[in-house]
Amino acid sequence: MVGSWLHSLIGWIFSSRDKTYAEFGPFAGILKSAGEPAPLILLSMRSAEVGAVIDRIEQAMTSEDAVRGVDALFASPDWRPHLLGAVALLLDRGRRFDPSAMWKAIDAGSWVTPQLVTTAYLIDPSFADRLRERIAAKCAVVIAPNLSAEERHRATGPATPEQRSAKLLASLVRIGMLAPALAGWLRAASSRPEFAALQAADRDKAGNIAENWLKNVETQFRVRGRALVPPAGRRR
Repeated sequence: MVGSWLHSLIGWIFSSRDKTYAEFGPFAGILKSAGEPAPLILLSMRSAEVGAVIDRIEQAMTSEDAVRGVDALFASPDWRPHLLGAVALLLDRGRRFDPSAMWKAIDAGSWVTPQLVTTAYLIDPSFADRLRERIAAKCAVVIAPNLSAEERHRATGPATPEQRSAKLLASLVRIGMLAPALAGWLRAASSRPEFAALQAADRDKAGNIAENWLKNVETQFRVRGRALVPPAGRRR
């Protein structure tokens, strides 16, 4: 029984190695690389290989097709390309890439929602407004309707609709609390019974994932001589 579960988990994480990823343009080769998959390296941002992956993403960003490629990374229902897109946004700092595509991936229940919310906090000047909009909508998650059960499982992980919304809420609350302008509003909103119940459904401890990824990505960029500072008006 354990062996079967472990085989399924490994298949879920390492799946789709046989795809061409042509739709991702200059980023396709990063997803096809031999060895440890780039998305796994970026998942925690702790591996010694993180720097090499960031270098490859930065090189891909020099392509004339990079904007389309980044949008395609987030348009995929698969969580793996989302992490490459997140790093591209962090490197770009708002010069060329629009974070709207990333928010669509968040709203569709990306398995790496904590990492994407953290990225939005660091690069999106409209983070506060987008956070309030989603909490007002009770963090509704709408998964692409054309996915099979297996595709949905591979894209967003094993979770109920309520658990996916809880994951988003927990990520927004934990990261949003780092912004003094949002802290009071978030405390009031999260104390309401319906939100307290929804946060209790977060089985992944998404807030911890988001906060740890923030610390790790800040460290990785600091080593590269780049400080990740949220847009003006938000201070941690």
